[in-house]
Amino acid sequence: MGVESLEKGHKIQIADGSTAEVLGPAEGNRQVPVRILDSPFGPDEPGTEKKVDSDEINGVYTDDSMTEVRAL
Repeated sequence: MGVESLEKGHKIQIADGSTAEVLGPAEGNRQVPVRILDSPFGPDEPGTEKKVDSDEINGVYTDDSMTEVRAL
């Protein structure tokens, strides 16, 4: 399973500890457009939209309560 499996609305965990929502498909199988939901350790404020490199994604949350993460 890779970055190409991400869909709009998926919640992901980023390497800096942030949680983000996927806004669309990966561009060129590398850059994923996201909106930051929570960033306790990272530099981005919640609501920030940016592109995240696929290497920075730790995993995808598998449940609505965002307690279970599946590796990407």
